[in-house]
Amino acid sequence: MATRFKHNRNKRTSILTAVWSAIIVGIVAGILIFVDGGYLHAWLLSILVGILALYILSIPRYTTIDENNLEIQCVVELTRIDIRDIRSIRKVQTQEYKYLFPVIGSYGFFGYYGYFLNLKGWDMVKVYAGEWDNLLEIVDIYEQTYLISSRQADALIESVMQVKLMHAGRKTAKNASL
Repeated sequence: MATRFKHNRNKRTSILTAVWSAIIVGIVAGILIFVDGGYLHAWLLSILVGILALYILSIPRYTTIDENNLEIQCVVELTRIDIRDIRSIRKVQTQEYKYLFPVIGSYGFFGYYGYFLNLKGWDMVKVYAGEWDNLLEIVDIYEQTYLISSRQADALIESVMQVKLMHAGRKTAKNASL
């Protein structure tokens, strides 16, 4: 049976979402007021709507753990990590990842998600966080790092470890029967 952990947002994320929304409304109003129709007007609005749609479709909703996978489900996107491929999962403090720079993704518009450059280690980190608190770092055997946020971080780690132990037990039983 799958266990589901919700991505929560805090007050800071809500405020940043309101600020980004006001900036976007201001840009749209500026385009409508100061650009005199024509192709430029249509192109600017189309690009803005396209970027906004991509952001909205990538908002993280919840994390699901079943007997084989850890799935991070967004509005449209799904990231699936095989439990056997997870090398480490641990809670991290916000200070460990304070040098992240968004390359392709959102910083505060309904959360923090996308690809971020870690300026400390010069590596890419895939972030799915509704808030900068309660962060979990997941590193797989391919050296890909994922950051997710969950207020139930301990329960999420425990669920992953139980599934990993279950797979280790199956592997040991299989080897013993050979």
